[in-house]
Amino acid sequence: MQRSSAPCLLAAALAAAFAAVLAVPAPALAYWQWRDANGHMVYSDVPPSTAAARILRAPGRHAGDFQPVQAAQPADAAMAAPAPAKASARPAAPTPEEAFQKRREASLKAAAEEARRETEAAERAVRCAQLRNYATGLQQGMRAAVAGPDGSLQHLNSEQRQAEILKTSANLEKHCH
Repeated sequence: MQRSSAPCLLAAALAAAFAAVLAVPAPALAYWQWRDANGHMVYSDVPPSTAAARILRAPGRHAGDFQPVQAAQPADAAMAAPAPAKASARPAAPTPEEAFQKRREASLKAAAEEARRETEAAERAVRCAQLRNYATGLQQGMRAAVAGPDGSLQHLNSEQRQAEILKTSANLEKHCH
C-alpha cells in the first residue's frame, strides 16, 4: 500500500504561508495609499489632503474598505445657499510631503542638538579631569610655574601655590560638580 505525499505537501505549504503572514510587522501595514491628481500612486503615514474618493487604503482597513464619513446636513440647510468664506479662513493642511519634511527637519534638529550636548559633556569631562590632575599636583607639592609679563616662567612660592589651590578648587566646584 502506497501513501500519497499530497497531504504533507499541502500542510507544509499552509505552514509556510501562515509564517509569511506573521512575518509582516504591524507598523508596516499602517500607511495611507491613494492616487494623486496625476494618477500616480502615493504611500504615506499621514492622511492625504486630496479628495477622499481617491483613497485606496487607510491604516487599520483593507484595500477598498475606506469610506469617508460625510457630515449629515439638515434638509433645510442643504437647500440654503452656501455660507460665504470667512476672511480669516484656516490655512490649508500641510501635504503629506510637507508633513514628512517637517518631521524630518525636527528629527535632524533634535539629533544635532543631542550630538552638541554630548560633545560639550565630553569636552567638560576632559577639562575637569585636567583640572583635577592639576589640583592634585598642586596639593602634592608639584613644582608649578606661571608665565610672567615677559613670557618667562616664574615658579610659584608657597603663598602663590595656596592661592592657586584655592582658585583651582573654586573652579572645580563651579564647573565640575
